[in-house]
Amino acid sequence: ATGVAFTRNPATGEKKFFGEYLQNAQGEDVVAGIRNCTDVNDMGKEFPEAYAELVKVGDILEANLRNMQDVEFTVQNRKLWMLQTRDGKRTARAQVRIALQMVNEKLIT
Repeated sequence: ATGVAFTRNPATGEKKFFGEYLQNAQGEDVVAGIRNCTDVNDMGKEFPEAYAELVKVGDILEANLRNMQDVEFTVQNRKLWMLQTRDGKRTARAQVRIALQMVNEKLIT
């Protein structure tokens, strides 16, 4: 499986993983939109350990980088591999909500 996700919803700022993944695919298949993807939060049903680790890594990335992250990952033989992370783009509304959440979470001041 391979996927792309945000550590928070980039449209609303909700503190919940937001993204998609595909079975038997390459990363570009997810972003190209040529196949029907599965919600990343459903990944826990098929790969519970990898999904739990993805959420944990997302929390670690946010704590260290102090920003919502846009991540690319793959699951091979039920093991999670993080491929890339970068600060995630978001709407203005989401930016305000995320900033307030991160202040309350003591990630930023």
